[in-house]
Amino acid sequence: MVESSAGGELSRSEIAEAVSHDYSTSRTGSVPLDKRRSRYHFVALWITLAAGFTYLFLGFQYHDAGYSLGKAIGAGALGGLAYVVYAVPAAYLGSSTGQTHSLLARSILGRVGSALVSLLLIGIAAGWAAFAFNLLATLYDGLFSWGNVVPISVLLAVLGIANNLFGFTGIAAFARFVVAPVMVVWILFLVVRGWTEIPSAASSVPDSGALPFVAGIGVAIGSVMWGNEPDTWRYGKPRRTWPIPPLVVAVVIGLVLFVAGGWMMAELSGAGQYDFGPAFRYVVGYSLFGALWLGAIVATVLQVAINDGNYYEMVNAGQNLVGHARGWQRWHTCLVMAVVAALFAWWFPHLENGFFTVAGWSSIALPSATVVMCVDRFMLRRLTRLDRPVTRIPTWRDAATANWAGIVAVLVAVLFGAWGQGLLPGQESTPSAGLVPVEAWLLAGVLYAGLATVVARIPNATVMLGFARPLRAAQAAEPALEGDAPS
Repeated sequence: MVESSAGGELSRSEIAEAVSHDYSTSRTGSVPLDKRRSRYHFVALWITLAAGFTYLFLGFQYHDAGYSLGKAIGAGALGGLAYVVYAVPAAYLGSSTGQTHSLLARSILGRVGSALVSLLLIGIAAGWAAFAFNLLATLYDGLFSWGNVVPISVLLAVLGIANNLFGFTGIAAFARFVVAPVMVVWILFLVVRGWTEIPSAASSVPDSGALPFVAGIGVAIGSVMWGNEPDTWRYGKPRRTWPIPPLVVAVVIGLVLFVAGGWMMAELSGAGQYDFGPAFRYVVGYSLFGALWLGAIVATVLQVAINDGNYYEMVNAGQNLVGHARGWQRWHTCLVMAVVAALFAWWFPHLENGFFTVAGWSSIALPSATVVMCVDRFMLRRLTRLDRPVTRIPTWRDAATANWAGIVAVLVAVLFGAWGQGLLPGQESTPSAGLVPVEAWLLAGVLYAGLATVVARIPNATVMLGFARPLRAAQAAEPALEGDAPS
C-alpha cells in the first residue's frame, strides 16, 4: 500500500522511493517525522478499508446464524470496541518507533521470533486476500453467471499486487475519494430502505443457536483485525490517542453500517447459506437500480484497494526476511507474494468454513505477538529495569537468536486461542471459553510480563530476553566504565 503525502497524490520521486524500500529493511527502517501523514489521510484510508464486502459478508453470516438485526449490530459493535482497545496501543507502537511490525519483532523477539511473526503476517494476509478475491469472483458469478470462481479468483490474486508493484495511485485514490463514499451512501440507502420495508417481526428472527453471541463478537474482531497495525500507523503522529478518531469511524462504518447492510442483503433477497453472489445481484437491483456493471465496478475497485493492505502486510514481512540480500529489491518481494496469494486463492475453496477459520486465526495470532511487543516496549523497563531501545534496527547478524520469554508467551496465547475457537486440527467441538480473542491477548501480555520479570533476575537475562548484540555489549560495558571512573 503506497501512502501519499498529506492525503493526496504521490509525486514520482515519492513513488520511486516507496517502491524501492518503503522503510521496510534494517537499512531504511524508520519513517522520519517529516514523512508522517495527516489525520485526514488516515480517516480517508480507514473509511476505504471499512467500506468493504468483508463486513457485508459478516452481516450476511449473522443472519444465517439466526441473529436479529439488533443482535447482529450489537455483535459487530462490541467486536469493534474490543478492536479499538487493542489497536490504540498497537498503533502507538508503530508511530512512536516509525518501524514495521516485522522489524520491531526483530529487535524485540530476535531472529526466531521475527521470522515466526513474518510468516504469520504472510499467511494470515494471504488468507484474507484469498477470501477477498474468491468473494469477488463469487460476486461476478452472482451478477453475470460467469462461473469459474476459482480460476478467476487466482487471476485476481495475481493482478491485485499491481498497486504495490508499480505504485499505481490512481485506483487507490479513486477508491478512497469516489468509490468508498459512494459505497457508504449506497449501503446507508439500502439499510434505511430495508428498515422501512421489513416488518418488525422479521427483524427479530428466531436464533438458531449456530453461532453463540460471544463467538459472534469474536468473529467480528477477527474480521476487522489486521494485527500489523505498526505497519500503517508508523506514518502517523507519535501520540497515544491520535488514532482514535479514524479507528472509531472505521468501526461505525464497517461493523455497524455494513454489518446491518449484509443482514439486509440476506433478509431482502431470501438467500440461504453461501448464496452471497445471488443476494448481491438482488441488492444491486433493489437499491442500485439494476446497474449490474456499476455494481461490478464498485466491488472490484474496493476489493483491490482494500487488498492493498493485505499485500502491503505480506510485502513488508517478506522484506524483513529477504530485503537485506544483495541485489534484492522490493518489487522482487511483490512478485513472490503475488504467487503466494494465488496459491492461497486456489486453496481457499477447499478450506471448510474458510471465512470463520481465517477470522479466527486473524483474531489471535498477530495480535498476541503485538501485545507482547507493546508490553516489552512500554513496560519492560518498569518491570525489570532493563531498557531495550529500538532506534537502531539490528541486522540479522546482530539480532539475538530469540526472546524466549516472548516467544513462549505468544505460542501459549495462540494455542489457547486456537483451542478456544476450535481451530486446532482434529478438534471436534468448540469449548465455551468466553471471548477467546481478548483472553488470548491478555494471556500473552500477562504471561510475558511475568516471564520477563523472572528471567531478568538471572545472570544472562539480556540473552534470554533477546537483546541484540550491540545492546548487550553496550550494557555490559557500562558497569566497567563506572568502576574505572575516579572516586
